Amino acid sequence: MSIDLKKGQKAVEKAGLISFLLTVGKGIVGFLSGSVVLVADALHNLTDLTIDIASWFGLKIAQRKPDEKFPYGYYKVESLTTLFVSLFILYAACELLIEGYSRLFIVSEIDIPFLAMLVALISSLVSISISKYLKNTGKSINSELLIVNSKERFVDGISSIFVFLAIFLNYYKIPCIEGITSMIISLLILKVGIFSIKDSVFSLMDISPSKEEEEKIKKIIKSVKGVDDFTDLKLRKSGPFIFGEVKIKVKRFIKVERGHEIADEIENKIKEKIKQVNSFTVHVEPYKTSKHRIAIPILKPLGLESKVMEHFGRANYFLFVDTIKNSITRYYSKENPCKKKEVRAGLEAAHFIIKEKVDVLITKEIGEISLHILRDKLIDVYKTKGETAKEVIDNFFENKLVRLKEPTREKN
Repeated sequence: MSIDLKKGQKAVEKAGLISFLLTVGKGIVGFLSGSVVLVADALHNLTDLTIDIASWFGLKIAQRKPDEKFPYGYYKVESLTTLFVSLFILYAACELLIEGYSRLFIVSEIDIPFLAMLVALISSLVSISISKYLKNTGKSINSELLIVNSKERFVDGISSIFVFLAIFLNYYKIPCIEGITSMIISLLILKVGIFSIKDSVFSLMDISPSKEEEEKIKKIIKSVKGVDDFTDLKLRKSGPFIFGEVKIKVKRFIKVERGHEIADEIENKIKEKIKQVNSFTVHVEPYKTSKHRIAIPILKPLGLESKVMEHFGRANYFLFVDTIKNSITRYYSKENPCKKKEVRAGLEAAHFIIKEKVDVLITKEIGEISLHILRDKLIDVYKTKGETAKEVIDNFFENKLVRLKEPTREKN
């Protein structure tokens, strides 16, 4: 498994301990000083502690291995826990909003204002630090739950700054400040809760991952040799993981084993480059492409009227013909640089036409090594039928050529 949920669980344990300490510290100082806004902020931290406990259990359950009842694993428990946490955040925000409104016209007496301000300031710095820690951990394991938790901690850090200002202004008997501050804090929490609910519901409904991740996967599929095209790319999020599937199109002559190799290569490359991908299924569909670049050994470069040569490795020239839907779009000739080679001319000629990005070779004779090299590069090889290049191409369009599965010669 490429994503370590235990790492997230440990991060939540640390955050929970800090939430407990902040709740106790702010609650005691708020009670002793008589600062209602500091007590409200302590309740905010108590909300964080509840979130941490729920998050811990969610991540713990999500680590269970797939079984008969849940063959895709328990990863959606994380999204379900995120939804519960988000609803709790929403409830806490509404309660704090009501409390803030009730304090609008009351000026509280604070006995130890400087200690209360110091606690609020320390709380702000600690909350922002733990927010950054949770955010980085959440991104590293692609945990929506930790990212939501980090947003709540950041709001907690900002709210503590407002608390600091509220205590300071309250000290100078400025009315309404506690109520306004509490309401501002509640609105900030409310925003986090609403967005978190939306994200968790979308995740439970199998929402697709980001367009950026989708484009990365498309690019990887296109980069794999042997994939002519692909369709029906489907991606879905399940907790911190991504599950996907795609249909790829390969040439009809490709063996089953080679098709499986291409599928495995796609899956391995995607999992290697996108760590949150847990499973990616590739369906291989053989098909006949309508676009080709054909290579034909010829005697002299006379275009489509060129005479076909019997030899492959020692052909004088090669004619390259581009076709789309049984129509010739262009053609060009190149001299065979390997024709004077004393040994392995066929092997060198095979590499030569591979560089020209050919997908079809039509030849009268070909050796074992050359044929295997070309087939490994997914180049289809046919036996020549016709005297000129045009006759050969016409026969290819009419499916009159025989595909070579075995070499016509034992040696090149």
